Amino acid sequence: MQQFFTVLGGMGTLACESYVRELDKRTPFHCDQDYLNYIVVNHSTIPDRTAYILDHSKPDPTIPLVEDIIQQSILNPAFFVLTCNTAHYFYDEMQKHTDIPILHMPKLTVANIKKIAPNAKRVGLLATPGTIKIGIYDKWIKEAGYEEVKPDQDVIDQTEDLIYHDIKEKGKSDGKKFHELVRTMIEDKHCDAVILGCTELSLANELNPETEFPVSDSQSVLVDKSLELGEQLRKNGHIDMNHLDEM
Repeated sequence: MQQFFTVLGGMGTLACESYVRELDKRTPFHCDQDYLNYIVVNHSTIPDRTAYILDHSKPDPTIPLVEDIIQQSILNPAFFVLTCNTAHYFYDEMQKHTDIPILHMPKLTVANIKKIAPNAKRVGLLATPGTIKIGIYDKWIKEAGYEEVKPDQDVIDQTEDLIYHDIKEKGKSDGKKFHELVRTMIEDKHCDAVILGCTELSLANELNPETEFPVSDSQSVLVDKSLELGEQLRKNGHIDMNHLDEM
């Protein structure tokens, strides 16, 4: 297969399915051949990223993530898509093992805020405890000139309950919980926009249905960038390397 990209998924599987579903749904098509060429690596046995970030005695996801990069690089995809926000903790180590670009979901998600909320000043973050603790989004929010508003412990606990208890354990999303989390960040924490910094939250946003509040949905943003680059690849035979982090 030529002119394709590789999706590194399975973190978790339902969120990865949501990425693929949204990618295909947004692709302009009239026949089978109009869809994009891509490989999905649903590596579900990669150890939990948040568990390791919070406790380094837990199994380390670094080795399988790097192994996937090395293995898939042999096939020479045009770019990689990493469908897990927390896994971007390992981004630099993964990129070090390949010359093929890995799209940076947090950078793209922050860049998208100027589209959904052009006058935003305060940006809230909903994510896993690992993503919040290690500050995966902090640098990019600060460099973009926003004031970052992190959730308090109660919101973190409710978010974790939705991500792990409802979606990862039961395979379903509680729309009431999801919408209340977003509402809390917008109305109670006085945010102008909210980042959905976990792909399980993106799945919740897809299923519940989408919130009325201004959210920069990390996986939705990644879908749009994948589609943009996939269409470039089909038309030109290559992608524009100068604008990989722009929306």
